[in-house]
Amino acid sequence: MPSEFSDELGFARELARAGGGTAMAYFRRDPETKQKPDGTWVTEGDWAAESAMRDQIKESFPDHNIHGEEEGLAAAGGGPAADGAPTWILDPIDGTHNFMAGIPLWETLVALAVDGAPVLGVCHAPALDETYEAARGSGARMNGDAIHVDPVTDLAATTVLASGFESFEEAGLAGFYLDLVRASWRSRGFADFWGHMLVARGAAHIMAEPTLNVWDYAAVQPIVAEAGGRMSQFDGAPLADGGSALTTNGVLHDGIIELFASNRGF
Repeated sequence: MPSEFSDELGFARELARAGGGTAMAYFRRDPETKQKPDGTWVTEGDWAAESAMRDQIKESFPDHNIHGEEEGLAAAGGGPAADGAPTWILDPIDGTHNFMAGIPLWETLVALAVDGAPVLGVCHAPALDETYEAARGSGARMNGDAIHVDPVTDLAATTVLASGFESFEEAGLAGFYLDLVRASWRSRGFADFWGHMLVARGAAHIMAEPTLNVWDYAAVQPIVAEAGGRMSQFDGAPLADGGSALTTNGVLHDGIIELFASNRGF
């Protein structure tokens, strides 16, 4: 189905593939790395990919803003970000630890936000040869084929995906994690973008992460929504930079929020 953002989605698809291609040139080649003040890591592949993507946006959309994980928020044409301008949100390598370890579960994420809300997203995993995309009103696709969530209604029949148990424990959410996975059929530890995309394509039903930044979820959110799923924080609040992220097939969502509330004693 055509979208009012079809042209921008086409650009985002090519941008993500170009950024992913740049990053692939460093994958499994022992790239230079550096630990950032927040304890996360960055590689020369991150820097090179984001720089290349910024150059393409500057050429095609000079009046827009760019918000990237490595270089921050600025006007595409240079200088401070313009108030109210559409903003491209970039994560050149989501899953940097996997990238550094030679694990192919990493991806290049591109989103466009208009009036503060993501209206399209592309998640490109070059080492897996998987590209997920959606724009508002266009449906969601993987490698060009339509994808949809699996509308299972019974929590006991679900597959739950999550970041590592340690991340929940550090956030004081170990009890919620254990209650959730014990109530499900099975659980797996597919973190970063891929867990959310597995829900979007119907291969899993719930994905939970205690903390995500805006560049981690901005591209994911439109794809999940267009596939028929739902995203929010664990308590049902809208996604927010630095907050939690719950992705479900939509049908299960309110029940998981209730489980979280009961676990937290609300």
